[in-house]
This record gives sequence, structure tokens and C-alpha cells, in this order.
Amino acid sequence: MASLFLSLKRVPVAALPKISRVLRSFGPTRRAILNFERVPPFLSVVFSSDGLGSRKGRTLILGKARRLALSAVPGVANRLQKHYGLVGGCVSCGTSCNLLMRCPHWDSGTRLCTVYEDRPSICRTFPITPADIRDRNLMNESAQCGFTIQKTVEEVR
Repeated sequence: MASLFLSLKRVPVAALPKISRVLRSFGPTRRAILNFERVPPFLSVVFSSDGLGSRKGRTLILGKARRLALSAVPGVANRLQKHYGLVGGCVSCGTSCNLLMRCPHWDSGTRLCTVYEDRPSICRTFPITPADIRDRNLMNESAQCGFTIQKTVEEVR
């Protein structure tokens, strides 16, 4: 696997989408490749003035790191969702797909995920905690999120 990664580092950037399309057809590697495609745009935003250079960006970066860690263990993410009383469903506003950066799999024309069946676990479990709703609202306060928190702070404690 390391030799594959090292050989990919020498591939011209323009060839990566073609290579990605071929690798996606190999079933078990599909989700890993879809996750890998999100890394370059994420890193470019993290090290920009919109990322680490702003308070809002730092909040979103920490939130994304927290969600990534929690979504790696879906059982924990599901228990946290129940603990906080998160209910509802996605209304396809696209805000969670564009937190900090535009997801390469988000189609703004149809307002749908192009890899919905194979979407990464961080997308499958969003939102996990009320902090995720707050992060989402940082990006778009005007559109109402389809997810809501049923429990009050006192009920959670």
C-alpha cells in the first residue's frame, strides 16, 4: 500500500481524477478512494486565511476533526445522537456538505451527493452532537437545518 501511495505522489495532478475513476470500480477500495479525494481541498482550505487564519475557520477545523474521530466508531456516534436527542433528516440545503470546504461529491445542481450509497462515515453520521448543528449554523444561519435537538441542557446532564 505504501508503494502505491508513493507512486501516486509522482502522478501529475491532472491524472488523479482518471486514476480515481478506475480505482472506484474496485468495490472494497471505493470508500477509501472517496475519502482520499477530499484531502487535497481540505488541506488547501485549512492553511488559508479562511481556515487557520480566522476564528470561524479554526472552529470548523476543530469540529471536523472531532466529527472524524467520532464517526470512526459509528456505535459511539449513534449513542451520542440518542443521548442528545438528535432527530430529523437532511433537507438537502448543502450546508453540511460545504462546511469549511465544498465537498467534491456534492452536486450543487441537483443538491444531492453523487456518491450517496458509498459516502464516508463522517457524512453518514452527521450531525453527532449539538456542536455539529452550531458549526452548520456558522456557515448558513438563513436556511433551517432538518435536524433538531429534542433534549434540553438539563435533560442531557
